[in-house]
Amino acid sequence: MNVDAIFKAPLPQGSKRKMPPNPDDANLKKAKTDVDETDMHDEEDYRTGWGPGARRETNHGNGEEANGSAADGEEDDRFHGSGLSEDQQRIWDIVDAGEEAPATVDLPTLKKMVLKFERAINKNQELRVKYPDDPMKFINSEADLDDEIKTMTTVSAAPELYPHLVELGTHTSILSLLSHENTDIAIAAVGLMDELTDEDVVAETSEAGEDGMAALVKAWVDNDALDLIVQNLTRLNENESQGDDKQGVFSTLSVIENFISVDSKITETVLEKTNFLQWLLHRIRVRGFDSNKQYASEVLAILLQDSRANRLKLGELGGVGVLLQVTASYKKKDPKDPDEIEMMENVFDCLCSVLAEPENKRKFVEEEGLELMLIMIKEKKMSRMRALKVLDHALLGRIESREFSTRFVEILGLKTLFAVFMQKGMKKYKKEYKAFSETEADGKSCGTEMIHYNFANFTKSSAEHVISILSSLFRNLPDPSSRTRLVLKFIENDFEKLDRLMELHQQYSNRVAHIDEEIQKSKQERESQDGGDEDEDKDDDYLKRLDGGLFVLQLVDFILGYCCVEEEEGRIQQRVRLLLERQGRTFEDIKRVLKEYADNTDVEEEREDGLGEESAEESTVSVKDIILAMIERL
Repeated sequence: MNVDAIFKAPLPQGSKRKMPPNPDDANLKKAKTDVDETDMHDEEDYRTGWGPGARRETNHGNGEEANGSAADGEEDDRFHGSGLSEDQQRIWDIVDAGEEAPATVDLPTLKKMVLKFERAINKNQELRVKYPDDPMKFINSEADLDDEIKTMTTVSAAPELYPHLVELGTHTSILSLLSHENTDIAIAAVGLMDELTDEDVVAETSEAGEDGMAALVKAWVDNDALDLIVQNLTRLNENESQGDDKQGVFSTLSVIENFISVDSKITETVLEKTNFLQWLLHRIRVRGFDSNKQYASEVLAILLQDSRANRLKLGELGGVGVLLQVTASYKKKDPKDPDEIEMMENVFDCLCSVLAEPENKRKFVEEEGLELMLIMIKEKKMSRMRALKVLDHALLGRIESREFSTRFVEILGLKTLFAVFMQKGMKKYKKEYKAFSETEADGKSCGTEMIHYNFANFTKSSAEHVISILSSLFRNLPDPSSRTRLVLKFIENDFEKLDRLMELHQQYSNRVAHIDEEIQKSKQERESQDGGDEDEDKDDDYLKRLDGGLFVLQLVDFILGYCCVEEEEGRIQQRVRLLLERQGRTFEDIKRVLKEYADNTDVEEEREDGLGEESAEESTVSVKDIILAMIERL
C-alpha cells in the first residue's frame, strides 16, 4: 500500500478543509479569506452553522447527511468560530498583546497607558453598578480591565517613572482593585504589584530607579496596602481545582517580600497593622507540602530574623508551639524533595530566631522542645543536624538558661549529646544521605585537620555545636552535683571524650595559627603602604581570627580548663598535660587563649542578648572570674 499516494489523493467533494496542526500566518489568512467567500455565497448557512454560539442544523430528511454531520463533529469543533484550537488561540492572543505593548516606556507613553487603565476601571464599575444582576453585561469590560492590568506590567521596565504613577494617583487605583468583586481581578492586581516591585527590577536599573521604587512602596504603605493585600488573602481558596488562587497567594507573599527588601522597617509594620503573622502560622500548619507552604515559611523566617518585636509577638500568639508541631512531622521521616528540605530548614531557622528571646525559651521548654530535639537527634534522620542547632540556641545565654540547662541534664540529654560528640553512627548516617558530605583538609597544607560536616547548606559542624552546648552547660548549671556529673563524663571509658576534646584543641589551634600567618602578611603589606586605621584593622583582624576558628578554640579550652579545675583528683589535668606534650604544647598555650577570651568578654555583649544591666554585669563578672581562676590554678 502506497501511503503517500493516499494522502496526496484529492479530497472528495463536500469534505471539510483540514488546517495544519500549527498553522502559520499564510494558513490563517487563507482560512479567513475562504470563510469570507463562503459568507458571501451562502449567508444563511453561515448564520445557522458557523456563527459564534450557533448550533449546526441537521437534515432530518436525509439520514446519511445527518450521520455525516455527527461523524464530522470533531472537525466542526475544530473550525468553530475562528478556526483555531484553544491552545492556538491563546498563542495568537499573546502575539497580539505583544504587538500592542509599547517597545519602550517614556512619560507620554506612561500617561496614555494610565489613561486607558483608568477608563477600563471606570467602565467596569459603571456597568457593574448599572447591571448588578446581569454578569453578561459587564463581563467584557472585566476582560478588557484584565488586559489593561497586564499591559501595565510593562511599566516595570522604567522604575524611574514610578513617582509619576504616584502623582497620577494610579497607585490608589491599583489598590482599589484588591477589593474587586471578581477575585480574578484582585489576583491580577496583586500580580501587577509584584511585577512593579520585583527586586530584580531595581538590580537592573539606576539610582533613579531605586528612588522611584522606594517612592511607590512608601505611597502604597501609606495608603494601607499591607492591610488590603492581607485581607485579600482570606478571599483566596487554595483548595479549588483552579490554580489562580494559589498563584494569588504566591504573588501576595512575593509582594510583601519585595516591600521588605525596599524598606526593612516594613518587617514590623506588616505585623503591627495586619493579621499576617496569624495567617502565616496557620498556613505552615497545613498538612502536606506545596510551594506556597514553602514560601510562607521563608517569609516567616525573614520577618523573625532581625526583629525582637516580631519574635515576641510570635511567642504571644503561641507560635513556638506551632513551629514545634511542624518540625515534629520530620521526627521520623525525611522531606521528599529539595523544596521541602528548604521548607524544613526555614522552620528550624524560625525556631533559632525566636529562641533569642528569654520569654520564648521558657515557652520552648514548656512545650517540651528539649525532648523533641533530643528525639530527632536519636532518630538520625535529616532533621538531626538542625535539631542540634536548635539545642545550641536554646541553651545559649546566662541567667535565663540556668534552669533550662538543669532540665537538659535531668532528661538524660548528656547521653545523646556525647554520642554525637563521639560521632557514633556517623558512617551509617553519611551512607544513608549521599548529600551529606565529609571533607578532610590537610593540616600541613592549610593549617587544619578539622573534619567539616556539611548537609543542606548547614555551615556549622556538629562538633562545633556540641562544643557550644557543653560550654553553655558548664557556665549555666547551678548545681555543683550536675557540674560534677558533666566532668566525670570526660573520665569514663578511659578518657575517650577527653581525648576527642584534645583532638579538637589541636585541630583548631592549627587553624588559628594558619589565620595568624595570613594576618601577619596582610599587616606587613599595610605597613609598607602606610595606610589604614590601626585600631580598625586590629578589630577586623580579631574578627577574622574568630571566624577562622578562634571562637571554637576558646570554648574548647574553656571546657578543658573547667574539667582540670573541677576534678579534684587531678587525673584530667595529668591526662591533658600528657597530650599537650605529645602535641608540643603546654598549659601556657591554653592559658593564653583563655586570657584573650576573658579580655574580650564585656558587658555590652551581654546587653545585646536582651538581659538587664544588673543581670548582664553580674553574669559577665562571674564568667570572667571563672576564667581568671582557671588561669591561676592551671
